[in-house]
Amino acid sequence: MLKEKIETLPPDAKLDGRPNLCRELDTTRTTLDKAMAELVYEGLLYSVKGSGTYVAGVRNGVEVAVKEKLENWGIIVPNVMDRIYYSLVRGVENEAQKDDVNIILCNSDGKAGKQEQYIKRLIASGVTGFIIVPVIARGIQENYELYSQLLEAKIPFVFCNRSVEGISAPVVTSNDYYGAYIATRHLIARGYRHIAFVAREKYKTSIDRCQGYLSALIENGLEVERKLISIEEKEKGELYGYNTMKRLLVEQPQLDAVFCFNDRIAQGVCQAIKEAGRQVSDDIGIIGYDDTELCMEMEPKLSTVSYKSIEIGEKAARILRKMINQEPLSDFEFYLFQPNIVERDSCLGKKRESTEISRKDEIGNEE
Repeated sequence: MLKEKIETLPPDAKLDGRPNLCRELDTTRTTLDKAMAELVYEGLLYSVKGSGTYVAGVRNGVEVAVKEKLENWGIIVPNVMDRIYYSLVRGVENEAQKDDVNIILCNSDGKAGKQEQYIKRLIASGVTGFIIVPVIARGIQENYELYSQLLEAKIPFVFCNRSVEGISAPVVTSNDYYGAYIATRHLIARGYRHIAFVAREKYKTSIDRCQGYLSALIENGLEVERKLISIEEKEKGELYGYNTMKRLLVEQPQLDAVFCFNDRIAQGVCQAIKEAGRQVSDDIGIIGYDDTELCMEMEPKLSTVSYKSIEIGEKAARILRKMINQEPLSDFEFYLFQPNIVERDSCLGKKRESTEISRKDEIGNEE
C-alpha cells in the first residue's frame, strides 16, 4: 500500500509523518518502518536527516537510485566581513558539521530588500531552516513583509543578536545592558570619572548599552555629563570614533575615559588620543565591545566586552535543529548570554595622575 501511495506522488514530495502514515495505511509502526527501510534501499525513497522522508525520482518507469540528500541551512548576516558576524557563523558551522549540514551564507548589507531577495531564493532552493541577523527595518509592517515568506512556508528560523517586533521566532542574543554596565563599572573601578559613551546610530542595541552605561554612572554617584554621550554614527566605525574623539578632546577636556560601542569605534578613538599627544590608559582609558581580533592588533591591547558571538551561533544552530526535528523548545523562546570583561592594557588606571599625587605628597613631607 505504501508503494502504491508513493507512485502517485511527484519526485521530492515529502511524506507525512510516520504516525499519520500508520493511521492512513492502518498498519503498525514496526511494519511501516520496515517497509520504508526497504523502499529507501530500493531507491524509491530517500531521507533527509532531521527533515523527513521524500519520494525519489522516477524517469520513464525506471527507478533512479538517489544518493543521500544533504540538508542545507540559510544563514543571513549584515556583513560576513565584520568580525563579530564571522565569529557567529563559525559558531553555527561548529554545530552544523556534526549533522553534515551545508551552510549557505548570504550578506544582506543591512538592506531589507536584499535580505528579502535572499529569503525567497533560499526557500526556492529547498533549505530546511534559517538563522538570521535581521536588518533594522523602519516599521512593524516592513518586518511582517520581510518574514512572511518564512511564516507562510512553515520553514523554521532563528533570530540572532536582536529580535523583530511582531514576529514570533526564537531569539539568541547577548545582554547588551549588562555588558555596558560592567564595562562602565570597570572604568570607574580603575579610577576614571569623566567617561564618554561613543555609539552607533540609535536603535535597540545602542539604546540598551547607553542605559547600562548610565546605570553604572548613577549607581556610583557620578554625574551624567550629556555632552560626553555621542550616538550619531554617520561614518564607518573607526572613522566615526576618530572624528568624535578629536571633537571631544577639544570640547570636553575633563574627559578621562571612553566606553565604545564596538572595537572598531575604539580603534578610531585610540588613534585620535595618540595624535593629540595623550597616552591611552595613563591619560584616557578605553574599553571596547565584541572582543574581536582588533583588540590584539591595537597598541596598547584593547580591553573589551566579550559578546559571546561563537556561543550565540552554536546555540542558534542547536535551536534550529530542534525546530526542524519538531522537538519542544523551552517555554520562553529568548536565549540571553551574559557578557564578560576581557581585561587587557587600555584602561589600567590613570598612572600619571597617581604619580603626580605621590610626588606632591613627597614634597609635602620634605617641607
